[in-house]
Amino acid sequence: MKLAYLLFVLLVAILAVLFAAQNSAVVAISFFSWSTSGSLSLVLILTLSIGILIGVLIMAPSIFKRAFQSSGLRRRLKRMEKEKTARGGAAGAKAAEPPAEPSPEPAEPGKPQPPTGSDQA
Repeated sequence: MKLAYLLFVLLVAILAVLFAAQNSAVVAISFFSWSTSGSLSLVLILTLSIGILIGVLIMAPSIFKRAFQSSGLRRRLKRMEKEKTARGGAAGAKAAEPPAEPSPEPAEPGKPQPPTGSDQA
């Protein structure tokens, strides 16, 4: 993967050098009362960089908001997992104890006895 990334960066660098070499014409730039001149390739690269920066600045608030929400949800999940293990530990201790069996009551004369587990077929 690192090799593919390195080859991609190298390819982009070569294309940037070729672009700059082929677009070396001097252009004049005017913005209201401000004006300057520079090579076409530098002007285009500068314009692209400014556009990327503006896009990142516009997206930054939503990125920070989602990161904040994500960290809050992770904290909540950890807290709930701790509560679950704490409850599970207490429930596990109760489950480890055998349930108390009711003492058999003496049957009254004339009253049928309830079937026990061994009597059922």
